[in-house]
Formats: sequence, C-alpha cells, structure tokens
Amino acid sequence: MVRTSVLVGLSLVALSVSGCATTMSPEAAEAALRDGAAAVKLNSPVAWERAAALYKKACDGGNADGCLQLGLLYARGRGVRQNWGRAAAYYKKACDSGNAEACSNLGGLYARGQGVVRSDERAVALFWQACVGLSDQGCFNLGYMMAEGRGVDPDEAKSVQLYEYACGAGLGEACANLGLMVASGRGVTRDDARAVGLYQRACEAGVEPGCVNLAVMIAGGRGVPAPDEQMATTLFKQGCDRGSASSCYNLSRMYRRRAAPPGGASDGVFPNESSTARTVR
Repeated sequence: MVRTSVLVGLSLVALSVSGCATTMSPEAAEAALRDGAAAVKLNSPVAWERAAALYKKACDGGNADGCLQLGLLYARGRGVRQNWGRAAAYYKKACDSGNAEACSNLGGLYARGQGVVRSDERAVALFWQACVGLSDQGCFNLGYMMAEGRGVDPDEAKSVQLYEYACGAGLGEACANLGLMVASGRGVTRDDARAVGLYQRACEAGVEPGCVNLAVMIAGGRGVPAPDEQMATTLFKQGCDRGSASSCYNLSRMYRRRAAPPGGASDGVFPNESSTARTVR
C-alpha cells in the first residue's frame, strides 16, 4: 500500500499565536527571518533557541515564512519544547497568509490528529490548497489521500496525475509511490519498465522504499531484460546496512535461495513491492 509522508498537522482550538501584531517593517521581519536561518546553520542548543526567538519576531512582524519555520521548530522540539498545538497554530497563521508549505504541513497534522482533532476531510482541503499554491509536498499528500480514499472518494487516476507532478518536481517519495501505481496498474496502464525507472529515481533521491522496490523488480526480472540476482543482492545489502527491515528480510531470502541444493526447495519468493513512507516537511 502506498503510504504518505504527511508532515505534522493542524492546530486545533483557539490557541492564539503570538500576541499582537507589531509595527515592524517588512524589511525588518525579513531580516529576522534571515538571521534565524543563519542561527539554524550553527546547529547548537543556544543557536536553536536564538532561531526560535528570531522566527517569532519575523512571524509577529507579518512574515509568513517566519511563522512556518517557527511551527517546524515546535513540531521538532528544536529551541522550544515540542508542542503540536503550537506547531499547528503557527502553520495555520502562515497558511492563512498564503504559505502553501504551511498549508501542507497543517494538513498533515489533521491527517494524523497531532495537535488538532483528526479530520481527513480537513486534511484534504488543506492539501488541495497547498497543491494549488504549487507545493510539491501538498500535491503528493493529496495524491496519497485520493489513492487511499481518505477524506475523499478514491480516484486513482487523479492520484497518478498528482504523483506525476510531484515526481517531476523532484520529490522522491512521489516517484516511489508513482512507481507502485504503475507497477500494479492502478489508475494507469501497467508498465514494469517505467516502474523500474521511477523506483530508480526514488532510490537516487534517498527514498528507501524506492530502493527496495527496485531490487524486487530486478530480482524478479520485471521491467529489466533479465533477472539480476547479484545486483538485487547488492541493493538489498546496501538497504539493510542503512537499517531497512524490508531489505534485510529480502537479503536473507536471497542468501537462503543460493544455499538451497539443486532441485531442492528454496525460500525464494519475494514479497510484493513495499509501500513508501515519507513525511511531510
């Protein structure tokens, strides 16, 4: 099954974010945003706290990116105590100001019920808003919801279109999920060779399920000229070394198959392609 990489979600009740608006100029708010980004690069506890203060200053000054970044810090517990409700509130403030990435992140929180009451319908509306605003992640998340029929009637063909857009924009998770749709003929004509290419793109982007699925296709000779157990074993070993349970499982099957006596039973059946798992940024 396709899995989304939904980020974190929406805020709920009346958590009012940062008191009153200030009379800070847009230029000053932008400067605070830049200084916050510079502090983040220092990557120390003190620097994260400074970044949080600067992002709050930018957000209070009406800078939507500052609100988004502050929401991310609350979601991750960097420079501030982790607080999903506050993350949702700052995402909402940024989203209401037209920041598409914040809308996607807020939708992720609604999809997961983090910091807000879970609502797939609300998540879909936010992902749609984010996608219209040209957020690759928002389109990816909307595609996932449509593929799974969460908060909206299932529409695999539309899901494929959304994955195609996000994959074309360079989102590896979208390439992996699109590969899964293409390999299984969901919402699109089945095409193993195309699926292999999509899994390759996902793997090169560092999306582990893409690497696993690529190895499964190569081992089974799907979408490639012939099965290549050596290449598949290499990919499974690399994934296992990175901590992928699916890769370790398949690697063990490859070893057992090689050890089976000629004509003997071998435990060499590979599982279906794994699902992707990504989380909204």
